[in-house]
Amino acid sequence: CAWLVTVADGKVVRFEGDPHHPLTRGELCPRMSGYPDDVTFNPDRILHPLRRTGKKGEGRFERVSWDEALGEVAGRLKKIVAEHGPTAVLPYSYAGTEGLVQMDALSSRFFARLGASRLERNVCGSAGYEGVAATLGTGLGMLPQDAAWSRLVVVWGANPAVTNAHGWPFILEAKKKGARLVVIDPLRSRTAEEAHWHVRPRPGTDAALALGMMHVIVRDSLHDADYVERYTLGFDRLKPRLAEYPPERVARITGLPASEIEELGRAYATTRPAAIRTLIGMEHHANGAMAFRTIACLPALTGAWRERGGGLLHLTFNLFDGVLNRAEFDVADRIEDKTIRSINMVQIGRALTDAKLDPPLRALLVYNSNP
Repeated sequence: CAWLVTVADGKVVRFEGDPHHPLTRGELCPRMSGYPDDVTFNPDRILHPLRRTGKKGEGRFERVSWDEALGEVAGRLKKIVAEHGPTAVLPYSYAGTEGLVQMDALSSRFFARLGASRLERNVCGSAGYEGVAATLGTGLGMLPQDAAWSRLVVVWGANPAVTNAHGWPFILEAKKKGARLVVIDPLRSRTAEEAHWHVRPRPGTDAALALGMMHVIVRDSLHDADYVERYTLGFDRLKPRLAEYPPERVARITGLPASEIEELGRAYATTRPAAIRTLIGMEHHANGAMAFRTIACLPALTGAWRERGGGLLHLTFNLFDGVLNRAEFDVADRIEDKTIRSINMVQIGRALTDAKLDPPLRALLVYNSNP
């Protein structure tokens, strides 16, 4: 989002979304709208280093100087590295500040130079992104504003009315112009309240639903055979797989009526342009990445990518790669030793208590995150 920040006497006195920015359009998402008071000037914000004086969990600390704090941390890290090696140190961070410089640019260089254990930062977004990229070659897709041109918008496993303040208006614009809004979600979300049609499969059965839709589309020759021939790979292997997922079987898996699966497949294939909007929710299942990978096949099968307003819209952070000098931020990637062990952040508890880990983790540096 783009901000307009007014400062008086060294303090932010007004904080608002830029009304002239094409995506922000004067609106900030709920977590950013009160950022100065909620975070920057919050009376509970800690402004000085504190050293624990009691037992862990007692909450007793004393204030120390920055020189003392930095010296002690650096000294203990040097001792750990000398005794156990640099991989006994692990950084733990994610997207707390959501700013490129604060989030990663310098810290990643420090840990790369140190030779610390590497952290797989994939607690959120990674599985869905990899699933989409496995099909499309990229996790990008449609531009958010192109959804306004759609005649059918399928919001799949997402609640953008709440979680995507800057993308949701384009879906509402399409709806205002006559587009049909379909929401696929087990829950009756705020987005579902806006839908013309709410499809409610069992949680975790999204890939089966997508296969059932594709079964109907191919069976009834509703796919774009020319597009498939020109621009896709693997249809010869997909087709026999689809034969295993007729609507009757998918109905048993998803809990949906077979007639609804039939209707959804035909509606998607015969309405142009048709957009699918995904976010992150579906990835929180054991087969999460495969759900996204399967759903991403749909717009290729129907040739939805031919038209503006057709295709799949997923995460948009890749859009910044082309406009920012990412080389300045990717220094760590160039200097990092890829042979050093990597620890998955979602298994941090296991890693910290693993007696077989050699060397064991002796230091955990947590920033921009709250494990």
